[in-house]
Amino acid sequence: MGIFKTCEVQPVVDLIDKNDRIIGLTMGKFSLIDLVHGVLQKIHGGHVICATWSAGIKDANQVKWMMGTNLIQSFTLLTDHSYKTRQNKYAMSIEELFGVENIRTSEIHAKFTLIHNGDWKITILSSMNLNANSTCETFEIDTDSEVFEFYMDFVNHTFGTMPEGFTADSGLAGKSMEMFFNKTIKQTRLWTEL
Repeated sequence: MGIFKTCEVQPVVDLIDKNDRIIGLTMGKFSLIDLVHGVLQKIHGGHVICATWSAGIKDANQVKWMMGTNLIQSFTLLTDHSYKTRQNKYAMSIEELFGVENIRTSEIHAKFTLIHNGDWKITILSSMNLNANSTCETFEIDTDSEVFEFYMDFVNHTFGTMPEGFTADSGLAGKSMEMFFNKTIKQTRLWTEL
């Protein structure tokens, strides 16, 4: 395990190894998108799933650019149901960039990014949203597949129970969350059945 206080992404990325964990604090000199870019370069590209409370249009365009270079082979976004209300113009632009089929909302303030390809399953936990971060932030990079699958279970559930695109309905998002955390509720219901 590596522990860092750093202003640069590259020293962190250089230490990524299988079945390892790296944790650190930034000085606000790099953002989540910089960390994702560095990880993707290290593992030669992959699929990216990002759960965030907020997403900036500049960072969304950087994701699209990485998709154009095939560094990102697919991109999935999960954000809070309030995003459409808070950032309506951004929401419309992001739906155009990635397609509504690749976007879901939830009741979420958690921030995690899952990156995978044939050789790697990487989980990035951070205090960073998918936007500029000019203050001290925390991050953790975990290459354990069990950690990856733990978060992937939540992603799969949300994509299976919520409608496509940005949904502002807090009641619907709440029911989906309740289904995930309450095992007595049938897990296979679709959002149309809620």
